[in-house]
Amino acid sequence: MRFFIIVILAFVICLPASARAAEHSRHVQTRIFSSVEGVGQLKTVPVGIEVRLAHGWKTYWRTPGEAGLPPVFDWTDSENVKDVKIRWPSPTRFVASDIDNYGYENEVTFPVAVTPSIPGEPIILRLKMDLLICNAICIPESFRLSLQIPVGEAKYSVVGQFALTEALRRIPKSVEEENFSVKSIWLEKEDDQKIRLHVEAYAMVVFGADADMFVEPSTFISVGKPVFSYDPATRKLDIEAPVRSGDSMEVLEKKLRRGSIALTVTDHDHAFERRGVLGVGISSDVQRESIDIGLLFLAFLGGLILNLMPCVLPVLSLKILSVMSHGGKDHRIHRGQIFRNFMASAVGIIFSFWLLAGVLVALKAIGRSIGWGIQFQHPAFMVFLIVVLTIFAANMCGLFEIPLPRFIAKNMPVRQEHEPTLIGHFLTGAFAALLATPCTAPFLGTAIGFALARGAVDILAVFTFLGIGMAAPYMALAVSPRFFRHIPKPGKWMVTLKKILALALVFTALWLFSVLVSLVSAPVAPDDGWVRFDEALIEPAVEEGRIVVVNVTADWCLTCKVNESMAFGRKEVRKILSGSNVLCLQADWTHRDEKIAAYLRKYGKFGIPFNIIYGPGVPEGIILGELLGKQAVINALLEATGK
Repeated sequence: MRFFIIVILAFVICLPASARAAEHSRHVQTRIFSSVEGVGQLKTVPVGIEVRLAHGWKTYWRTPGEAGLPPVFDWTDSENVKDVKIRWPSPTRFVASDIDNYGYENEVTFPVAVTPSIPGEPIILRLKMDLLICNAICIPESFRLSLQIPVGEAKYSVVGQFALTEALRRIPKSVEEENFSVKSIWLEKEDDQKIRLHVEAYAMVVFGADADMFVEPSTFISVGKPVFSYDPATRKLDIEAPVRSGDSMEVLEKKLRRGSIALTVTDHDHAFERRGVLGVGISSDVQRESIDIGLLFLAFLGGLILNLMPCVLPVLSLKILSVMSHGGKDHRIHRGQIFRNFMASAVGIIFSFWLLAGVLVALKAIGRSIGWGIQFQHPAFMVFLIVVLTIFAANMCGLFEIPLPRFIAKNMPVRQEHEPTLIGHFLTGAFAALLATPCTAPFLGTAIGFALARGAVDILAVFTFLGIGMAAPYMALAVSPRFFRHIPKPGKWMVTLKKILALALVFTALWLFSVLVSLVSAPVAPDDGWVRFDEALIEPAVEEGRIVVVNVTADWCLTCKVNESMAFGRKEVRKILSGSNVLCLQADWTHRDEKIAAYLRKYGKFGIPFNIIYGPGVPEGIILGELLGKQAVINALLEATGK
């Protein structure tokens, strides 16, 4: 009998590592798991460590606060493991008897990136994990977990992938300075000798009432619950927190100046990590930068090129009508009239850009998220455009005329039968500009990104030059009317042309109506082969050696649709994107979505189309141009492989 017991014990000890991947005690359940079924040829293998605590119990963060101990992970006995990187989810503050601790309650999953010594060979993970768990009392716990990841295709485990994805949502993001920047950090002594830590930052997101800040290192300084003060107009964020330390302010300053301070700022929806130096901090380039002539010139070029982008397709009929209505005129006799008409169109374009600038400044002042083309995310605006286009189409068909105000009409030369009025030219320009602004163009994105991160004056200046750029062709025709001598005089052919152009406007209105339907409906699933966008999926996939393609699109963005057809829809590109080593994420910005807006701001972008490709060769990503061809996408995909 004794022999059989020994054999059974030996058998249990020799079981595969995955059989002992979970262990528990009275107050804690733990397990180690992988989100892939095999190692494949991954450069890093995604693993998770799950800790579930009984009700009321907690464990600690990497920096535990004024008391407690952080978890300790020992991987010494693992096989085929070169490196292990632990990622720490955002902590919660626990206050007991004026002692501040940082950690986790109920449950926490630590995402882990395991780098194999020899890719493609099996990995055996053996983990000794020490935890300190606390309730009314504190108990040290120790767990031994193991996991074997065999040779084989790196297929995703549905359960493991879901668990890791949820855990990655809680990891603080180290974002670009346009999203969250630390300008300065300093200590201040109050009259009663208390010391307070002050942080001046700039944030593109609004933190909730549960916002908190955790400061590292904390070996000689403990920071209490902070107070947040946010100005949505300037995006300035002031954070003030009490400091608990046995050192004087002078000694504290000397200690803190020796190295950088890590700040983790969190609330229910956001988590950011930034590093700064006491008294200096990290200043945002956007805040230091001042507007210059070069940037205004970029805005002018962006507006000019906007005339050639696919976004202007719905307004081509309006532009053609403006030109054709002056056909066959003696430019010497009608020079003044041509000048007035085309300058009216130019003023209409600039007026639209001023209107957009005013709306964006107002939204920014009340703390709302802003961006280029966001007006197309609002059903009321879409209804307004549809009504106006319908009126334009009916007017072009001769169903009614829009008369000029009497004081203008009596001072105007007699119009020809099919010539638009002065106010008609103004409205043509105004609505042409509004309809052409759902997408970005080369140079335009840079100017817009700078302007929307600044104040009202800079926004107005940049949008003025954008308007002048788009209106430049109208201005050129206004001062050089000789071009119109080569256009036939208006006649019966003009009536037919107007009906054709009116039909084009009707189709535009129908297209906008279809976009309106999608706006008031629930978001649809991504196109075939694409996965719904989740920023948390990007970094783990790249660490695994995969390529990640992100396409930010919208139903109202015609340039986006052209790119999807002419680039992503090509056979050669589709073949690459369908590979098992490629993850395609589609971010649908048809509806208002703050997560997508924040992702765009991370790269200094405020409009679409936006396409970026990540991979082992370019972990920070390659940003593609606004108008794509298949070769540009293929080249970026090849560069992303790092081969």
